[in-house]
Amino acid sequence: MNQKLVTLRKHIDAVDRRLVCGINKRLRIAKQIGVEKKRLSLPISNPKREAVVLSKIKTDFMKSVFKLLINESKRIQI
Repeated sequence: MNQKLVTLRKHIDAVDRRLVCGINKRLRIAKQIGVEKKRLSLPISNPKREAVVLSKIKTDFMKSVFKLLINESKRIQI
């Protein structure tokens, strides 16, 4: 196989590992936020916060990714 292709795929694999690690960390923090929201009797959904997060995202694709992350974060907070 082409060595350059192998090297590039290794770079993709490394990025994927960092993405998975970052997403897992985000979800652990979201779970902690859910515990705090329950303690404070706050609703799980916070549309204003979601709008702020999404307003920082430029592309439709990344907005879709973040919407998935937000929805999963809310799901695990229940």
